[in-house]
Amino acid sequence: MIYEGRRVLLIGYGVLGSELLVDLENAGAVVVAILDDRHLEISGESRLKGAVSALGDVLDQGDFDLLVIGASLISARRINWVTRHARNRNLPVYLAPERSEIESMENLSEATRTPEIEDLFARSSLVVDRELISEVVDGRRVLVTGAGGSIGRKTVQQLVRHGAGSVGLLDRDDCLLHDLAVELSGSMFDRRFPLLHVDVQHRDQVLRAFETFRPELVVHAAALKHVATLEADPANAVAVNVLGTAHVLEAAAAVDVDLLVNVSTDKAASRIGSLGVSKYVAERMTVGEGHDGFRSVRFGNVLGSRGSVLHTFRLQAEHHGKVEVRGDSTTRFFMTGGEAASLVLSTFTQKAADGTFVFRMGDPVQILQLAQAVLDDMSSDADIHLTDLEAGEALHEQLFGNDEKPEDTAIPEVFRVEVPALSREVVVKEIGGLRTAASLDKEDAHSLLVSMADWPVSMVSDQ
Repeated sequence: MIYEGRRVLLIGYGVLGSELLVDLENAGAVVVAILDDRHLEISGESRLKGAVSALGDVLDQGDFDLLVIGASLISARRINWVTRHARNRNLPVYLAPERSEIESMENLSEATRTPEIEDLFARSSLVVDRELISEVVDGRRVLVTGAGGSIGRKTVQQLVRHGAGSVGLLDRDDCLLHDLAVELSGSMFDRRFPLLHVDVQHRDQVLRAFETFRPELVVHAAALKHVATLEADPANAVAVNVLGTAHVLEAAAAVDVDLLVNVSTDKAASRIGSLGVSKYVAERMTVGEGHDGFRSVRFGNVLGSRGSVLHTFRLQAEHHGKVEVRGDSTTRFFMTGGEAASLVLSTFTQKAADGTFVFRMGDPVQILQLAQAVLDDMSSDADIHLTDLEAGEALHEQLFGNDEKPEDTAIPEVFRVEVPALSREVVVKEIGGLRTAASLDKEDAHSLLVSMADWPVSMVSDQ
């Protein structure tokens, strides 16, 4: 066993730390000292040696075999800092799982693992009310579009943990659906997880799927998300991100869905490029339904997801001996897939209110620094090649539009912004259907997106 007879310095006592402490000792560890930023508030624990900032002094004065980061809410920056201190002293570091990943508080020590790149750059301090999520989700029929994607898959997994009665898995990729179903239950024929092989571009397919499954809650995560592909052909942004969302909203209204969360992106705040503009139009249409249970959630990049910058850097280094970074000062906001899914489900728990919910994600990450960390992790000697920004890209992302005023919510660091309503009927009528959308050339498609994003609130009805 990892911990048998090992002298451990435990970082973080709260949330998971106290349970983890007991479990480490049961696993044979000798917990010599504990550091916690709330040390002055904790009594009865003589091994507390101060705040986490005292790490360097404690390591110099003590004799440790390894460090365990036991606070599941510790930020990526702090994990990075602790890890650097440990590496300088050749001490291994183990990390408690994210709260969203924990199925049982038993055997926590077995769930610890070495930190990965995602932990060093994307882990945040999102606090969610797991019990409240369970109250909303327990026993309900929930449909997830884009279920096979990175956020969709994590959301489905968490829905199962929170006791959802059944989860409809909707995706246009039958292989991803197959793999997810087998992962969840070992079978493709489990009635708790009906497979809905549907492309949201196709209205009739979406309406039929909703009529068959009749969900009570919906997470709309199906979307095209890559800037480069959508800039190359903005018609796809119109067809999938706009028309697809309109179809989902129509189907949800037709079967009286109670709560719907439209998964958006921080790029909707700046409305730069086809991705950002199309997702902003989707946010506006969600408000345009006039249903206070229909809302959007906006956050930054999910590090480690399919096609993410992390995946791209690894492929570039492995196959081409270099990684491309858009400028030496470009930054992005990141979070982990588990945190993204937790934020999505937390949006269900918000009191009746439409609009868009935004997680203040902490400090943005410098992409050049991330690229170097990836190469270090791979022990790669690949070069870093600096390039200019491409169309649709911004030097820095923003979470709120210049005209948006964030309001506090019941969730710490999660804010709500008003988004002007836009009728999906007006949007669909203007586009003219999927065949018309698919035939739009690059300039016409982008112009249409920009015009819809700027349409006045008065255009909320085709009557």
